[in-house]
Amino acid sequence: MTTDGQPIVTTPAVLPPAVLPPGGRALRSSAPLICPRPARRPAEPERVDHPAGHPADARGEWLRFAPVQPLFRARAAQRLAVLAYHGVTDPRSFGAQLDRLRRLATPVSLAAVQQAVTDRRPLPARSVLVTFDDADRSVLAHALPALIERGIPAAAFVISELIGTEKPFWWHEADFLARHGGRARSLDCGHPSQLLRRLKAMPDPDRRRSLQELRVSADRRPPGQDQLTPADLVALREGGVAIGNHTQGHPCLGRCDDATVRAEITGAHEALTRWLGEPPVAFAYPDGGHDVRAETVLQELGYRLGFLSDHRLGPRLPSHPLQISRLQVDSTTSTRRFDTILSGLEPAYRRWRGHAA
Repeated sequence: MTTDGQPIVTTPAVLPPAVLPPGGRALRSSAPLICPRPARRPAEPERVDHPAGHPADARGEWLRFAPVQPLFRARAAQRLAVLAYHGVTDPRSFGAQLDRLRRLATPVSLAAVQQAVTDRRPLPARSVLVTFDDADRSVLAHALPALIERGIPAAAFVISELIGTEKPFWWHEADFLARHGGRARSLDCGHPSQLLRRLKAMPDPDRRRSLQELRVSADRRPPGQDQLTPADLVALREGGVAIGNHTQGHPCLGRCDDATVRAEITGAHEALTRWLGEPPVAFAYPDGGHDVRAETVLQELGYRLGFLSDHRLGPRLPSHPLQISRLQVDSTTSTRRFDTILSGLEPAYRRWRGHAA
């Protein structure tokens, strides 16, 4: 996952009050933990590192031994952790993360979360749901075998208009086109690194028009990207990975008009129902932000679960089933930083840094 890239200060002994659990009170040490409580640095730490000096993992290294980490672990045991991956670029690291979940948490399925909502009965302590957004072929090639080997269920939210094609994700395409001479009137100013941010900030018709201008003006066309097929979706489902809706083309719903919001959700819903023989019941908001109009459409279509990407833990019984929090994680994340994400400490620290900035 991306971070702000700021250097990590390693000298403080106490974190700011903003990262304490609600109420700031110490929790009982006998509470079940979602992550281990190390008394000292292990002699042979289990980890898969980023390159030396990576700021995100440097932060995780320090936070894991912060004085408040045991309190966060204890509190996290009574929360629901939904992990939001994209592709799996490091199968070895991903496997190490799954091993950690199997030993220290309670992996649950999408169906179990839905049943908890239906029965109004909280999930077990230390519950963790693994999810994937966009679902490129690495989910089938790397994630599925690792999940099956360990008996861990998951869910994948797919972009329907890419299924069975060789189209790249639009954000990959825009980056490639801009690096090969592509120009658009609305993108003529600003640093190239801000391209995606500027495209996402545009009203959706302007984004689509700018993308088309990039296609027309670029010197080269982007290479094709082998996407999942309808048969692959069936294989994922048979392997324990539930399939959910992630819209037709992954626009920023907050930048779309009402008709486009409805068309993006219903078009994907109809396609997935046709391919899978049953309607999907779960939805992940593109870019992770809640949209009231989208929730209305989801309710009309009978969806039971909707997932954000707000980098937070949620209650074991979701209070807003169409607004379930998720933690952002990457297959390359070291297991030490993975611990601080699962406990909620790293997300809380990031929020505090954002408020402070």
